[in-house]
Amino acid sequence: MKIDIYQFIEGAKKAEGLAVIIDVFRAFSTSAYLLANGAQAIYTVSEVDTARNLAKQLENNVLVGERNGIKLPGFDYGNSPYLVSSQNFKEKNIILTTSAGTKGIINADQAEEIITGSFVNVSAVADYINQKNFKKISLVAMGVNAEKTAEEDMALAHYLKNKLEGKENLNQKQLREKLYSPAGDKFFNSNTQSDMPEEDFNYCLNIDRFDFVIKAEKFDNDIYRLKKVEL
Repeated sequence: MKIDIYQFIEGAKKAEGLAVIIDVFRAFSTSAYLLANGAQAIYTVSEVDTARNLAKQLENNVLVGERNGIKLPGFDYGNSPYLVSSQNFKEKNIILTTSAGTKGIINADQAEEIITGSFVNVSAVADYINQKNFKKISLVAMGVNAEKTAEEDMALAHYLKNKLEGKENLNQKQLREKLYSPAGDKFFNSNTQSDMPEEDFNYCLNIDRFDFVIKAEKFDNDIYRLKKVEL
């Protein structure tokens, strides 16, 4: 198994084999909580207009999205795992657009298969990779707005690589201390708690909270459908 670590949209475009698109703070952490709370499916799109148009076509839809961490106007929820964790999404079709993670999925079109990466299901991701026997694994850390290195995404990429290679990793306490600042600073700003509550920090770093994998399958142009895969 050859494991490569890439970053940003350019990295997503280079991804081959099994691609793991990583967005810890917060797209694919939020996605896991949405699916755990009964969402029928998550439709990821890179453009806001695509999200709004899709909402006109899908019944029982819920719009979830942000730009620069702030909930988009007219959307039902921002990209907060804490705020969605207490809601029931049974039989709901989630339409998700974010600044980085969703764009990574859209651009990883050279990969044979795409799954998402976050700490909340990292062991399930590792188990899934080992079961699939792909010769090439592409770990794509999407970063801040898909333009700047995000310490939390690179931490997940290296954590997953270590796990696959049987190497030692940080424990949860060490991980939270490592990412508390500056990576986690945005969650502790009193002016943006309605969009980026401090609880999101711990919700995103709750290692192995879930035991399922999130697989992305192409649905239409600029639209991928995320589904929960139980191991």
